[in-house]
Amino acid sequence: MRESLGHDEYGSANPFDPDELAHLNAMGPVVGSGNDFEKYAVAVIIVFGALIIGGLMAASLSFGHRNGFLFALGGATSAWISGNALLLDRPRIYALFVGIAAVMLIASTITLVT
Repeated sequence: MRESLGHDEYGSANPFDPDELAHLNAMGPVVGSGNDFEKYAVAVIIVFGALIIGGLMAASLSFGHRNGFLFALGGATSAWISGNALLLDRPRIYALFVGIAAVMLIASTITLVT
C-alpha cells in the first residue's frame, strides 16, 4: 500500500521532504545575529567547569582528603543552583551562588595542596 504524501509507513512525518531542502541550513548560529557564539561559549564554560570540579572531587577522594571532597561537592552544588538561577533570570542570586562556588572550590584546592 502506498503511503500518503509526507508520511512513512509508520505514519510519522518524513524528515526528508524535498520542499524543505531550501530551509535545511536555517538552524544553528546562522539564525539570529549572525555571530551568536554565546551559547557555545556557555557550553564550553559548563563542560570545563564540570571537568575542573569533577577533577577536584576525584583528586580529593584519591588522596583521602574528606574536607576537600566536601568543599568540591558544595562548590558543584552551588554552581548547579546558580545555573538554575540564571535560567530563572535572577542575576543577583546567580552572582551570589557563583561566588559561593568559587570560594568553596578555592577552599577545596587549598585543602588538597596543604
